[in-house]
Amino acid sequence: MGPSGRFAAVLGGVWLALGIVSLRFEPPEFRPWERLYDRDALRFQASRRVEMVEVGDLGFKTWVRALQHPRPARFTTDRWGFRNPRDLEAPRIVVVGDSYVAGSGLSDEETVTARLAAHLGEPVYNFATEHLNGPALFLREARFARSRPEVVVYAPVARGIRPRALARRSWARPEPPGDWLSRHRRMGEAIAGEVERLNRDNGLARESRFLVQGLRHRWRAHPQEIETPEGERVLALGLLEQGLLHSPEQRRVDDVVRMVATLDGILRGAGVRLVFSPIPESGSIYPELFPAEQRRLLARPSFLDRLLQGTRDAGVEVLDLRAVFRADRSPYLYQPDDSHWNARATDLAARALSERLGDGARLAGRKP
Repeated sequence: MGPSGRFAAVLGGVWLALGIVSLRFEPPEFRPWERLYDRDALRFQASRRVEMVEVGDLGFKTWVRALQHPRPARFTTDRWGFRNPRDLEAPRIVVVGDSYVAGSGLSDEETVTARLAAHLGEPVYNFATEHLNGPALFLREARFARSRPEVVVYAPVARGIRPRALARRSWARPEPPGDWLSRHRRMGEAIAGEVERLNRDNGLARESRFLVQGLRHRWRAHPQEIETPEGERVLALGLLEQGLLHSPEQRRVDDVVRMVATLDGILRGAGVRLVFSPIPESGSIYPELFPAEQRRLLARPSFLDRLLQGTRDAGVEVLDLRAVFRADRSPYLYQPDDSHWNARATDLAARALSERLGDGARLAGRKP
């Protein structure tokens, strides 16, 4: 082996050694969410408080520092594993939802339940998980059967609403062992996860990815970039990922209406008032910010159009946040590097909810 070959071998060995030393196999912790959420228990680790600098889920995945917006966050859980700064044994108001209600990307004081509590002047319980079957989990909580709340607000993000949200069987239960397709899918997910982990946790690979993606971003915009009415470049899920290109029938809107009406009937039978207030996607509020080829494929009427009308017709009390957000669109209502709403949006929603909940009378025309 000549001098150049030996030099290349030494350089390669040093590179390999540095790569091995830089490996870390812990899960990514770009938000408190990743540190605290227990996917098996379908809730967060109990009685924890995490303070850290976080970036949004979309910003993390781009590997472009110019598109990331680091900010300090505080995330506190109660003894049941839900995001509440203190334990509430018998709350009068409970908000059931997913990552939007839990406040992904937001600090404790910025969540919709914290803002609603501030507007109402009383505690509001945050019952939100990453999974989409929040109503079923809520109905299985024995403590709420013992001490029923007076009001339940069901506020799922629009793209996450599924007709199985009240299914008896938890979505976390594994598929039957004889399902070869499920086993194949889980194997593929495991392999993809390990490859991602090696790429993510290797310090050299990580810096290389930032370098390459940063250069690519200089040459052309990221496909998830849009420009807000204020002229700020932000990241957003495409209209397809937001579910806005699928017809109401494709999203089984009639089944979803029946699911919400069933939840309303169960709660009403227990003397609990339900307010259904789905959280709109950014594409529902700012469709003009997205590419024209996507806008041409928008479903009309939309899933939310049909869902809200159907639930109203079924006698469910509905609060349409689209009207609230469209009336106060500026500044932008979603996080600049995250798929979730921002603190201004949670405050607008909390004000609208507080006005609705402050009025003890149900909407006119509600069926008894």
